[in-house]
Amino acid sequence: LDGSTSGTIHLDPTVFGIQHIRVDLIKQNVDYIRSKMRGKRKAKTKTIGEVSGSGRKVRQQKGTGKARAGHSRPAHWRGGAKAHGPKNTKDYGNVKINKKTKALAICSALSQKLKEGNLIVVDHMKLSTHKTKEWATMLSDYFGIAAKESSALIIDHYTADDEEAESGADASYLGVPVNLWVASGNLHMVKVGGTGKLNVYDILKKDKLIISLAALEQIESRWKH
Repeated sequence: LDGSTSGTIHLDPTVFGIQHIRVDLIKQNVDYIRSKMRGKRKAKTKTIGEVSGSGRKVRQQKGTGKARAGHSRPAHWRGGAKAHGPKNTKDYGNVKINKKTKALAICSALSQKLKEGNLIVVDHMKLSTHKTKEWATMLSDYFGIAAKESSALIIDHYTADDEEAESGADASYLGVPVNLWVASGNLHMVKVGGTGKLNVYDILKKDKLIISLAALEQIESRWKH
């Protein structure tokens, strides 16, 4: 992880070599993910029948010079009901997507990153320190990733053994080295995750995709067809 070229690697053409990018399936996948993120609507307002208050006529119909009023809960009165407000009945997260559609959308997104030259494969993602400043310098110098200029999605597949877990520095957290997770915490232009969290929305949202060799094997094993 020093920015130098260490060799070449053969990528699975069914995952990274799709010629016809299925933009329609990518759109479906993004809509699916955004709907899941939105979830069920929580806003709820009360109608006239739900607002606390009496149904007694407020004042006599005629003779006061004021507008007619049948009760104290109309929408245009203070403390009254809300007209045409949200009812908490819409569940945006209640959507589904076909497995083959999801697979082809992810392969299309990965293939597009490779065509753009924004796919970077590294041998590992172990950092010697958890300091954010040093990691930000490495991202800027080696990969051209800096705040307000570009962003990156970093994917790794790392599981520490018992000895490494005890040492602390080489421990793993959610499928990535703990130093990488901590160092990236305050870098808004970088998102770090394991192979299980890889999705079309994050791939498109970030400018570059950086994956380790271990993550590459997992991605090709899961999504090849």
